[in-house]
Amino acid sequence: MKEFKEVKVTKKIPTAITCNKCGKTLALTEYGLEENEFHSFNIVFPYGSMYDEERWKFDICETCLVDFVRTFKHSPGISGA
Repeated sequence: MKEFKEVKVTKKIPTAITCNKCGKTLALTEYGLEENEFHSFNIVFPYGSMYDEERWKFDICETCLVDFVRTFKHSPGISGA
């Protein structure tokens, strides 16, 4: 027979998210639902690149992301859900 004890776990949850480009900040609910207006990027540069093994993490709002993509010479492929 197993015996159990109750334990509390501490967990870090985001309370706000800020666009690294424009600075727009949005408070988040405990479920993070409003976070859908932002996109998180995690870029790892390979060994030998100009940014040799650096890791870049940033969040960007949809407005800034769309503005950035509009600067592309070739549009990204778009597909439905």
